[in-house]
Amino acid sequence: MGLLRLENVEASYGAIRALRGISIVVDQGSIVTLLGANGACKSSTLRAISGMLKTSAGSIEYDGQVIN
Repeated sequence: MGLLRLENVEASYGAIRALRGISIVVDQGSIVTLLGANGACKSSTLRAISGMLKTSAGSIEYDGQVIN
């Protein structure tokens, strides 16, 4: 099930699509890191999870509750 679950999340900055179909599952007690080059949308993913970036598709769940 996962404590944090992203399924097919998409988000944009205006006309620029930053996230395209991101899916991640983080189980309780896990330690996870996002790795990638500059511009790989690591920060955008975290902004979408925290609600700072509005998603246009997909779902974000925390402990079974939809948070986006």
